[in-house]
Amino acid sequence: MTLEEKVKFIKESKEKNYLFISPRIIRGGARLVDSYVTLELYENMDINTEIFAEKEIVNLISNANYNDTEEKASLDFNLVFCGDFDDLPNNMGSPIEFIMENKERIVAIYKYVKSTEQREFFIGFAQSETIYKYGYLYLNLAKLLEEFEKNNVKYKIDITEDRYTPSSYRDDAATRFVISYSPKKDIESEKGQQLKKVKKEG
Repeated sequence: MTLEEKVKFIKESKEKNYLFISPRIIRGGARLVDSYVTLELYENMDINTEIFAEKEIVNLISNANYNDTEEKASLDFNLVFCGDFDDLPNNMGSPIEFIMENKERIVAIYKYVKSTEQREFFIGFAQSETIYKYGYLYLNLAKLLEEFEKNNVKYKIDITEDRYTPSSYRDDAATRFVISYSPKKDIESEKGQQLKKVKKEG
């Protein structure tokens, strides 16, 4: 995009009314592009999705094969549905079903810790706190899930509440995906058992 096209795209994006969506809430006010930085995130979404998926898949499969057992990992995203309330069906059903059925219109925002800084201060006695600086990735949800499927990685949305996290710290706008992978030989042995059963029945 030229400079003028970028300026125009940012202006148009600011006027769009997108929705945050999760298993617990649907909320307006989501904005994907409102500056040069977020425009870069949006423009690099497809390549970042490929890189992110590859990293998660390689780590998961490597651990599963090394430990010879099923491995799981959790991924937390803020999902942005590229539409407004008028685009929601009257009978929406389960938010999870809606997310899966409309994944092509959803951007998954992944937040990660870029760096940490320890700050010392004094209130009655010496104290310290850790300040986190975050980075963000925009991921194409449909493409991400497609990459998981191509590599035999299972995924599901986890709606289990974390009882150990105080309610004031919980992010109802976040959606947790649990991905899992079983070593191939486990799958092959299951197939073998199924074949034996078929032979016995015959």
